[in-house]
Amino acid sequence: MTLNQYRDLVDQLGGEVGERIAALVDELEESRKIIRGKKYPPLLGSKEVAEQIGADPKNMHHVRKNKMFPEPDVMVGTRPFWFKPSIDEYQERMEEWRSKDKPE
Repeated sequence: MTLNQYRDLVDQLGGEVGERIAALVDELEESRKIIRGKKYPPLLGSKEVAEQIGADPKNMHHVRKNKMFPEPDVMVGTRPFWFKPSIDEYQERMEEWRSKDKPE
C-alpha cells in the first residue's frame, strides 16, 4: 500500500485505530524527509529541552534520571542533544501517564 492508501484507510476507519495509523504514517513521512536530506529536525540542547518541557535548566540532570526521558540522540563531547521529535514524544508519553493517574 502507498502512504496515500493508508491515509484513505484512516478516513474509513476513524476512531483510535485510525488516529494511530495516521500518527504512524505522519512519522514515516517525516522520517523519509529526514533520510532524503530535505528536512532535518531541530536539535535541542539541555536549555532548549528544559524550556520546552517547563523545567528549570539547572535541574535537567534530575529530569534526565526519569526512566521515561529519552537518551540523547547526539552527544557532542559530553554535551547531550535531542531531536525535537524525541522530546515531543516524551511529552506525549508524560501527558498520557499523568492523565491515567488523575481520578475521574
